[in-house]
Amino acid sequence: MPKAMFAIWWDDALGPLVGRVWPEDVSITSEEAITIFMGHGTKMESQIGYTKIPQGLIVSYMNPPNCIAVLLEDEEDPATIERNLLRIVPTIDFSSSEWDSEIKKAYTGLVEVIKETSGDRLLSTPGIRQMIQDMYEGRLPVIKPRHILVSVDRYPEAANYLGQDHAEVKRILKDLESEGILIPRTFGRRIECRQCGSSETKITLQCPNCSSEDLYNVYAVYCPLCSGQFHTVIVDEISEVTCQKCKQPVSVSKLAVLDVEPLCNGCGTASEEPKIVLTCAVCGKHLKGADLLAGTGLAYIPLKTKNNGN
Repeated sequence: MPKAMFAIWWDDALGPLVGRVWPEDVSITSEEAITIFMGHGTKMESQIGYTKIPQGLIVSYMNPPNCIAVLLEDEEDPATIERNLLRIVPTIDFSSSEWDSEIKKAYTGLVEVIKETSGDRLLSTPGIRQMIQDMYEGRLPVIKPRHILVSVDRYPEAANYLGQDHAEVKRILKDLESEGILIPRTFGRRIECRQCGSSETKITLQCPNCSSEDLYNVYAVYCPLCSGQFHTVIVDEISEVTCQKCKQPVSVSKLAVLDVEPLCNGCGTASEEPKIVLTCAVCGKHLKGADLLAGTGLAYIPLKTKNNGN
């Protein structure tokens, strides 16, 4: 279990200060508070990370520039604390004027959710129990990830048992891994930025001639009124276009799209093969081939024991 939880606040004159702590008999120095607060650098984004404090503090900028820090016991698993800290975020009132009680509520909530994700408590949950039983009996031999370019890996088979909150599904699978109920296995590759480790990716198209991103789509369409084919530009707010053949207005919803070709608004180049540029959505790094092959996905299989006959 975590040793203590701290609220660390920013004062424009004094810098980072320890606001409240629970349990109240645990303390850290001002120097340690500064080290904790600077754990994520100057951006102070809403994310969880780790500090250089020897006691094993994990820090979360959940409401920048203020943050919550958790002091870990010796040999505590930081990944377990991280998963469960994310789970209690919706229960914390970061605008509270009563932080004496708020930090206590946050700490006790964290302790309780850690207990709820222990082996016995996990297996008492109907969805988890049914999923593990189906895995042992061969109806669900492996939980495979579905890699997507934005956000996270998804596990559709597990979501059928555990719900459609994909971030929580990943956390539950990690809980089951930590308890030795499931075993992770390498499964395929995914995009992973080598600079910050994120898999969140922004995709942009560029003109192959001048590298401009100012592109728009020219559609080759079929007119249902005169059976003629013509080219047109369709943007979101347009509900109808005029056929270039019969000069009649045609509803966009009734057009049959035959082809799409990007056209550069800068140099006028039309190309069926625009440049595809991948950029890390977190740190902005231009992703190269090594980044596209950097990450390893995980699938999960049940622990094979003599008791289940496998």
